[in-house]
Amino acid sequence: MCKIYRKEPDDPWFENMEPIKKLWMYESWRADLVDRHEFARSYSIFTGSFYNMELAQRLISAENPDYKSTEEDFEQTIRMVEDSFDTPKKVKRRRRRRVINGGS
Repeated sequence: MCKIYRKEPDDPWFENMEPIKKLWMYESWRADLVDRHEFARSYSIFTGSFYNMELAQRLISAENPDYKSTEEDFEQTIRMVEDSFDTPKKVKRRRRRRVINGGS
């Protein structure tokens, strides 16, 4: 925030700022740092993959592991989805008021 507002950290302006706004600005700054770190990490893995593909794959899979399922798991999931479509849902319908000759 010091860089954005060009103020020193001990400036009274920061003390007079609303706490919610200060917290929101801090969290935004922190999220930006996390995004920059993630971009740098991904770019480093991408660049390193040209030299050592196996290590790059291990780094990627350590953070995002691959999940494997069996054919039985897949079939069970398909059955559950199909069953959810087969069961009729009870919908309560409202009777609409009949309007005859303009209804005034």
